[in-house]
Amino acid sequence: MALRTLTIDLERGHARQQLPATVERDYLGGRGVIAWLLWNHLPPDTPPMAPENLLIFAAGPLAGTNAFASGGFVVGTRSPLTGAIGYGWAQGHWGAQLRRAGYDVLVVRGQAPEWVYLYIDGDHVRLRSAERLRGLDTVATAAALRAEHGDTTTTICIGPAGESEASYASIVAEGRYMAEPAGAGLVMGFKHLKAVAIRGGSSIIPPDERRLALALDIIRRRVDTSPLAAGIGELGSAHFLGRAVEVGALTEQNGSSGDLDEQIAFARAAFAARPKHSRGCAGCPMPCYFDLPTRSGDSLPVPDLEVVAGFGARCGIKSLDTLAKLAQRCLRLGLDPVATSAAIAFMMECQDRGLAPSRTLPWGDEDAVLAVIERLATRQEKRDILSLGVGEMQEVFWGSNAFAPQVKGLAMPPLDPRALTGFALALATAPIGGDHRYAMYFDELVNEPPAWLPEQAAEPHSTQHKVARLIWHERFAAVLDGAGLCRRLGLMGYQVSPGELLAIITAATGVTLSGGDMARIGERIVTLERLFAQRYADNGGADELPQRWSTEPLAEGRAAGFTPPLPELLAEYYRRHGWSRTGEPTAERLAELGIKV
Repeated sequence: MALRTLTIDLERGHARQQLPATVERDYLGGRGVIAWLLWNHLPPDTPPMAPENLLIFAAGPLAGTNAFASGGFVVGTRSPLTGAIGYGWAQGHWGAQLRRAGYDVLVVRGQAPEWVYLYIDGDHVRLRSAERLRGLDTVATAAALRAEHGDTTTTICIGPAGESEASYASIVAEGRYMAEPAGAGLVMGFKHLKAVAIRGGSSIIPPDERRLALALDIIRRRVDTSPLAAGIGELGSAHFLGRAVEVGALTEQNGSSGDLDEQIAFARAAFAARPKHSRGCAGCPMPCYFDLPTRSGDSLPVPDLEVVAGFGARCGIKSLDTLAKLAQRCLRLGLDPVATSAAIAFMMECQDRGLAPSRTLPWGDEDAVLAVIERLATRQEKRDILSLGVGEMQEVFWGSNAFAPQVKGLAMPPLDPRALTGFALALATAPIGGDHRYAMYFDELVNEPPAWLPEQAAEPHSTQHKVARLIWHERFAAVLDGAGLCRRLGLMGYQVSPGELLAIITAATGVTLSGGDMARIGERIVTLERLFAQRYADNGGADELPQRWSTEPLAEGRAAGFTPPLPELLAEYYRRHGWSRTGEPTAERLAELGIKV
């Protein structure tokens, strides 16, 4: 089946087209088609901050059906943070509405002369002035567009951070779901596109409803009896805080200390004891987003794992109430919490070492951190160094690259790779930059990983089987993203087996695939992303970690004395992928996958 594409040129108009049927065959949809479009249709050497850069939103073939956990989307572009492909993954319902409106892919190019938003209602496609939306946060923007176009309207937008072109601005869906990691929000802001509002049509009937229902029923029954799903269904990704503390993956003061404050160490239990309500996706058997009610009648998000580890451990914020407020401000302003906390922690250390002239950000200063976040969402006459992101900030402060928490220009998540060997390899090799969410590698934080993972699980510091398991995660995540099934359900919660995913793809597309076909689709997507990084990434796509996290062991804490043996892991990683000794995909491997260079 040919994928249906809507292309919006913000200066010239719009056009509808269908991609060759081979694209869906080889890449499914979603993330796969984004990688294909950027590789084949982005003009060579297009700067990320140029009108010609493409901003692409896509949903997989499962999106828009009545299947649970299938309404999210992937957004991709050439990232201004890395030069490579930058993705943002978001849950929710916007991707389902895109397909119900008649489109699998939305491509945005150009730069509007004034601020606009895009309104899609089936064949009715219009660019409208967004002047009245300027300055509104993501929640207020979604509410304003629902009020104008009806309650069935589903919106994605940027907040004030995207308008002010903060480097780690993110897109937010429905005022609820952050598209993470950062990069795409800055490009959307540069294009002067405030929002995309969609009114979709009726639910899409898949070619094989019975097979789809059977596969989903198996998944639902597994969720009902899974301790892991129950933990996530209580706290979302914050469920993993307990295991992260246990293995020493939470470190303080930008990773310089393994001593963990008691309040952060027991944050999981403290949040679990508080009353909360779900804001998870409709019909999902494993809700993973929650809000904390407040005395004023409002609510604050339960902080994700990355918020507690980033602002809590990395920056020294001890108050759980402040962490919840930080999560809320990032969501409303449209700031990626990982990149924001990394930049703040890095600046804290630069100031502490005397590399920065001022001392405005002491470790653990709640008021200073909250003030910085508000300032990042406000356009300054002179650009704030903090708004650059860690990749650029390290160029300002001499000698700081050794402790700058970034890989390939993208901020490192705040789990310490010295505690988790497979996690370290995932950060070093991700072609989008150092983020474990590329492969959704939660393996080492799960007490009992599922039996369908390859090889036998090993303890966090071991190198045994880590490479094979990471490559499996990379490919499985790529197929989940191509099909349009929630990666949180499929990998963070490990509730979807390869057999069930295969049945779901067949039911949703009407095309029968083998397990080998599915593995090759995943491998093809991952390989194409690596080629793009090696050609365009600012660091040439080099697989490395900063000095602190690769060669300097912690002196205290549960991960003391360990550093990840990256050279050994990389050699096996390249060999298992069938690449050269230096990590380049070989001509023979590319020919097998049908990728043209």
